[in-house]
Order: sequence, then structure tokens, then C-alpha cells
Amino acid sequence: MRQVETLIVGGGISGLSSAWQLDHDGHEVELWEAESRLGGKIGTENNDGFTTERAASMVLNFRPEVSRFLQETGLEDHKLLRTPTSKRYLINQAQLQEMPIKIAGVLSSPLWSFSGKLRLMLEPFIFKGGGEQESVADFIRRRLGNEMLDKALGAYVSGTLASDPEKADSFSVLPHLTALEQRFGSITAGIFSHKVINKKKAAVTEGFSFQGGMSTMVKNLSQQLGDKVHTGYQITDVSPHQQGWMVTATTAHGEQSCYTQNLIMCTPATVTARLLKAHNPELHQLLEGIQYAPVSIVHLGYNREDVEHELEGTGFLTPFKEKLKLNGSMWMHSLFSERAPEGQVLLSNYIGGSRYPELVALDEQDQVKTVCNELSSLLGIKTDPVWSRVNCHTEALPLYHGSYTVRQRAISQQLSSMTGLHLQANYLGGVSIRDRIICAQQLSKKLSKKTQETTENVRNRGGVFKNSV
Repeated sequence: MRQVETLIVGGGISGLSSAWQLDHDGHEVELWEAESRLGGKIGTENNDGFTTERAASMVLNFRPEVSRFLQETGLEDHKLLRTPTSKRYLINQAQLQEMPIKIAGVLSSPLWSFSGKLRLMLEPFIFKGGGEQESVADFIRRRLGNEMLDKALGAYVSGTLASDPEKADSFSVLPHLTALEQRFGSITAGIFSHKVINKKKAAVTEGFSFQGGMSTMVKNLSQQLGDKVHTGYQITDVSPHQQGWMVTATTAHGEQSCYTQNLIMCTPATVTARLLKAHNPELHQLLEGIQYAPVSIVHLGYNREDVEHELEGTGFLTPFKEKLKLNGSMWMHSLFSERAPEGQVLLSNYIGGSRYPELVALDEQDQVKTVCNELSSLLGIKTDPVWSRVNCHTEALPLYHGSYTVRQRAISQQLSSMTGLHLQANYLGGVSIRDRIICAQQLSKKLSKKTQETTENVRNRGGVFKNSV
């Protein structure tokens, strides 16, 4: 019977980063992926001179752990920083208005009323409150006021994370802001502490892709892992066995089985729930209860001369109160070089999510028409696009809705009774690539500590550590 110390199921960014980190830290590891390609939803496509992303278009990083990961993997040499631009937009009263980045800009911006600005300035004097049952909307209203929710942060949550601010768990969706309140008593005090008192330790925030697009990251990690990665391995059964797990998969070369001490599931919650149902009904129910938002990315190419707006900036987000179908738009030609042919522009537009999930079920032609209709008035476009492409994801992002912090704790409690099983996917610990890399490093440290403790225990008993099946 084949044995491997650590088996990872799922070859998206969670699985790849975990496999690379564990291998780098000296663990014996294999990765099994059901599809013929790696990367999950991440993928770069090149057509007619336009370079588009199937899902994530960039990484926004402010954590030193991610910077270290890029250095160690060699990805730092392929990093492509986004074009420096301070402009980003919100839709306000059916028109694009520039969104200020700094507090001083907010206080002078016409986006907010006098009462809205005054309410924002009162944030340091709001008593600490909230709790695990508090939604994102309630947290923002309590600390920053209704206008900040309606015009800015609500648009971020619904547009970027595809979530409903009224349902999303504040501790899970806004962990950094809620942590500032819990530690310092207010968001303002926390930001002041990080920016001034800990100025030397503060990490620089940067947005980047890679030369050749986000697929470069997938290719880099998979090449370094080499024959430790197996595609076309469709898992049919996972079962507890002795102090580990027996895993079986169908492949092009017949059925394959493997015993592993550490089974790391990097598959969507629904897939993991199905595989574990017979072994832990409670965990199955917790995972089955996680909802996913459908999202479509409608990529449109236009001749530059056919768009009145200057299109200098990152793009825009849409507050829900504007009642538009568009969640937001990223102006990729402005963010990164060589994303569109000379004299043309590339707009990647997002629809669906919790706001209008039914739009993803439309055929691609109707999705393009829906987006074009709204862009025409916003950007001053009077012609049809010269090029289009649609990427539909029926289960794009997990929704951290309801008492999600409680759900995550309950999942951890169930896992504590299942020796050798680890869940490592974007429904736990954050949906961004940054979050997935950090979680991979945390898991590797945990398994390294476990291995060290086991070895020391065996040495203290005078025995020799050996697996048996």
C-alpha cells in the first residue's frame, strides 16, 4: 500500500500554496487534483490581443509573510506592480465620482454630507461594542455611520466579496477593522497606533499581478512541486485508518489508493462535506450550510476613442442604493501594461453575487448586453464593444453569512476529534490569495510542530518512529 506523510486534495491556490510550503519546510507531500489543470478558478487567457483573468486579477498585499513567500518561491522576480494611480471611483446618483483614499480627502469630498462627515469624526468617541452576532452593516453603522456603509464600505463588501453586508459576519469579513476596535477601542486609535507608533514595522501595501498574468503563479508553484502533483485524480472515498486516512481516487490509469498521516482537504465546502458525511455528520452539516455566491466577469474591449471617460484609475464600485446591475468594474488596461491592444481599452466588469445572483444564469450574450447598457451612460460609450468574453462561476466565493465566526469555531471543534484531517480552503480564514498563502504557512508550522513533538516522544521512549498500515 502506498504511503505519503501528507496528501493534499485540491489544486487551487489553497492546495498549491500549502503543498509548496510543506515541501519547502521538509515534509513529504503529494497533491491530487480532479481536473486536468491546476489553479482552480485562477487562470489567464489571451485572445485577440486582450489578456484577461478568469477570476482573481491581482494580489493586494500588506503582510510580510506574503512578501517572504514571493521571495522564497522566486515569484518576486515575476511580479508586475500595478500602475501607480490614486484614482478610484464610486457611483453616486448615477454618476462616477472619485473616491478619496485618505481621511482628509473624505472630509473634503462632496460624496459625504456635513452630518456624514461629522459622524465619521466622532468614531474615536464611540464605545466599543458589537460581538460575534454583529453583521458587517451593523458594525459599520455603529462605528462609522450610515453614509459610510451606503456609499463606500457596503459597496466594497458586495462588489469585491460578493456578500450582503446585512448578512455578512463582521468578525469574518472585516477581521482587521474589528480587531482594531477590540484591541484599541476604536478604528481611529488602531490606525493611529499602526501608522505612527509602529511606523517602522508597518508593511507597505502594494497591488500586483505577474508577468504573463496570474497563471504565472500557478505555473511557478506547480513546476517547483514537479511529480509531487497529480492531475485527473477524482477522489471517490476518504476514510479514517489507524492514525491517519485512506484516500481512493479514480484516474486515467485506474484506481489509486494511498495512506496518509495528514489529509489536507482544499476542496469547496460542498465537496468536502460529501466526502466526510459518513464519518462526521455534524461536520457534514456545518460544511453543507456554507453558501456560495455566483459571479460573472464580463470582459469588454473598446476602441479608446469610443469612450468619453478618461479611464485613468482602478475602476469603480457600485453602492446597492444605486440599483444598478453592475457590482463594479476594473479598468485592466489602466492597472497593468499589455492587457489590451494599442489604442484599445479593457474593462472587466462584475455582476451577480448576493446582489443579483440571477444574472449569472443568463446566457452570455444577455450578460454582455446588461453590462453594456449600464456602462454606456456611466462612461459615455456610444458604440458596441469590439471584443467580449464572459467567465461564469456558479460557486465563485463562499459567503461568510450569519454567525460565521460561531460556524468556524464549531468546524474546528469537530476537526479536533478527527486525527490527521485538516481543512484548508477559502471558506476558512479568508477568500483572498493573500489569506490563502498566510493560512498555508500557518498550517505548515502546525504540522512541523506536530512532527517534532512526535519524534521527540518516540526518542524519549527509545523507539523508532515507523508508519504501519
